[in-house]
Amino acid sequence: MAADVARRSQLALDNASWLHQGDRGPNPTCPPARSDAQCERLAIVATTYLTGRVTSADGTSIGYRQLGHGPGLVLVHGGGQSAQNLMDLASALSGDFTVYVPDRRGRGTSGPPGDHYGLTVECQDLDALLCHSGSEFVFGLSSGALLCLDAALSLTQIRRLALYEPPLSIDHSTPVDWLARFDREVAEGKIGSAMITATRGTQTAPALIRLTPRFLLAPLLNMAARRGSTPAKGHGSAALRPMSRRRRVVLRVVLWPVRRFAASRAPRGSGDDEPAVPLGDLVATMHFDAQLVLQSEGRLPEYEALTIPVLLLGGSDSAPYLRGTLAALEAVLPSVQRIQLAGIGHLAPDNTGAPKRVAVELGLFFGHRKRP
Repeated sequence: MAADVARRSQLALDNASWLHQGDRGPNPTCPPARSDAQCERLAIVATTYLTGRVTSADGTSIGYRQLGHGPGLVLVHGGGQSAQNLMDLASALSGDFTVYVPDRRGRGTSGPPGDHYGLTVECQDLDALLCHSGSEFVFGLSSGALLCLDAALSLTQIRRLALYEPPLSIDHSTPVDWLARFDREVAEGKIGSAMITATRGTQTAPALIRLTPRFLLAPLLNMAARRGSTPAKGHGSAALRPMSRRRRVVLRVVLWPVRRFAASRAPRGSGDDEPAVPLGDLVATMHFDAQLVLQSEGRLPEYEALTIPVLLLGGSDSAPYLRGTLAALEAVLPSVQRIQLAGIGHLAPDNTGAPKRVAVELGLFFGHRKRP
């Protein structure tokens, strides 16, 4: 869940100067940290999707991306993410499905969370997209999986449901004791510190963030997050100033382990030609994902009434409480299949994880592929 924001620090650390100074290297469409081959792959994804909007029950506008041809499949991202994080997964599935990837409310191109944020309004957002698209297949990652699981109880249009490690809280199994400190750091504009707090608190932090002393890591991540934020949403940060070449080199050397675990952002796309959503704009939304976890407490028995086929996916390297939740769901769901993917963790569906491996399992489950 919260590890999503940790992996996204790549852009803020590696490419902040590229975004704001025009230092684009030999390929003018590609940041210096990416190879031409990587840029070519991303450009293919970016130029083949459409964008659209639906209106949820409370009037909130929900933006989405659409690509591919075939039966409708909705992919719902997790915490600290937006639609851009699942575009490699969407691309891998687009040969067999018409894939819809929404920005959940409060993120990307969608409207604000609203005064009554929770599982109910998130389910209404999903319902609006399902009705608009005619989709009957749904996949959710992390907190996105949590809301999809809840939605399937009431949205009869969902015929098959695939979930990747929903942080369903069973007897307070999902940690949320990090939330008070996280909210305080966000309020103080310490977005990098908040990222550390969330990823460590949810036990999804990569080794660098887990083991490096906070006093060394926090100032650097705070600076990176400020440089990667939209000025209007910068949580009080000052206007961006050009970064010297020497400073960029020092940051690259000091923070190279962070870059390994950071998340990529999709480049500008077709349709509305919307820019990628910055890391600094997404970190604060982890507050709302924690609210979904709190609402999920004690609801495990309700899912026994869910009779549609459900695929539970997880990684062998994920936190024990996430694997425990999958085991508990496997025990109560009437029609369930569970698969553990070896050697990967919580972010396998993300662009920076193993989206092709996840796509294979989804293609098999939703009935349009054979195992290679």
